[in-house]
Amino acid sequence: PDGRSLWLTGRYNAAVYQISTLDGHLIRSLHVPLKPHGMCVWPQPGRYSLGHTGNMR
Repeated sequence: PDGRSLWLTGRYNAAVYQISTLDGHLIRSLHVPLKPHGMCVWPQPGRYSLGHTGNMR
């Protein structure tokens, strides 16, 4: 992850979206099976991470 894009799940659309953080345009939309709910990306050391209320074990 280089900070140039944000990945979001479309739970009710069975899709994953890549959004540009520079101007907000949709870079790509990927169809995935079932209903994706949340994502996990391990950050690089010394970087910030954004997540939701999921539990990590």
